[in-house]
Amino acid sequence: KGEAAMATNPVFHLTFSGPVNTTATFPLGTAPRKGQTHTFKTGAGDFVIVTGTSSTTQRLLSTSTCRFEFSTTVPYTVSGSRSTGQFAGASGSGKALVGFAGDLPKLGNGKCNTSTTAVPKVNTVVSTFKAAGPLTLK
Repeated sequence: KGEAAMATNPVFHLTFSGPVNTTATFPLGTAPRKGQTHTFKTGAGDFVIVTGTSSTTQRLLSTSTCRFEFSTTVPYTVSGSRSTGQFAGASGSGKALVGFAGDLPKLGNGKCNTSTTAVPKVNTVVSTFKAAGPLTLK
């Protein structure tokens, strides 16, 4: 939330639940490319995924508060051969969603400033990372 979500490369604190319950941190970098490998280092071992083609959406949710949302959805496939610990040999696939929302400033005419240089109000910004999909352990 706030300034942490506005950082150039925010760090997400993730909680895994399901067949393996553990935690990890993940620094957000550039938008993922198809075929790119990402490793989540957890207390239960490395969870490795290969990303598919991502899609991005941006929309204004409210013209009165100027609330906007920007999100990227990334399909992924689990790489069991590269994963370690409890994730070694795992299989599965799913989708991850990275979201960013906040209130944009208003222009002098009262309309929302939706330009690419508009900076949202820091105290309204929230960044999220959610992923889900079936995971089969070996």
